[in-house]
Amino acid sequence: MQSRFPLALAATLLGAASLSACGTTPAEDLERVTFPARDDFPGLSSVDALSSLSRTYTFDPGLERSHLYVQIFSASLGHDHVVRATDWWGSLAFDPANLSGCAVSVTVQVEGLEPERDEMRDLTGQDRVSQSDRDQIREHLRAKDQLNLEEHKTLEFTSKSCALTGEKGAAGLSRVEVTGELKLRGVTREVKLPLEVAVDEEQVAARGVLTTRHSDFGFEPYSMMGGLFKNKDELYFVVDVRGRRVAGK
Repeated sequence: MQSRFPLALAATLLGAASLSACGTTPAEDLERVTFPARDDFPGLSSVDALSSLSRTYTFDPGLERSHLYVQIFSASLGHDHVVRATDWWGSLAFDPANLSGCAVSVTVQVEGLEPERDEMRDLTGQDRVSQSDRDQIREHLRAKDQLNLEEHKTLEFTSKSCALTGEKGAAGLSRVEVTGELKLRGVTREVKLPLEVAVDEEQVAARGVLTTRHSDFGFEPYSMMGGLFKNKDELYFVVDVRGRRVAGK
């Protein structure tokens, strides 16, 4: 998912790029994944603190309320990437008494995936890139050998089950593992999404990281110049979403 940089930019990176992250492990890279600063978890409850009752929430895709993005780390020269979803929707339904029967779904429009947005570069502590470089990265993100927008318009996640892990997160909030299927480029794979969940009768907040790989879905990380510029295989899908309860449900 990395741009074919203009030669002038490549030359600059050759002289200035830092190799400090290139030898890191996936576990170390996961530690580098960045979440937005939030102050809205306090005041919400843990999943297991709610009474037994089925509840349905829809996620808020507004850019000020929810963040859904992927971080990709460089395996060689060049910079790391962050790609934000700007056109997506999703919902959550669950009963604390039967959490395994939860229903979580998220659909992302590939055309709405925007790489290297200023606020996301700022969030992840990276220098901003020019609009022309951003446009070029977007073009190659959609190319046939990457997300193949021409044939695959959406990225979809559908849950199969949910379970409390028994661990607690910030302020004693529940940690929930969601097992589901991720469909990317027409290929479906089972994945596990660990989430920290805060909820009350009217709203829900969830955050976590789904780790998978390009190769799981039948394509290679972007590379150029014989691998001199190359992304790592791992993809870190970052979920930091807010939602509201559907009236009457």
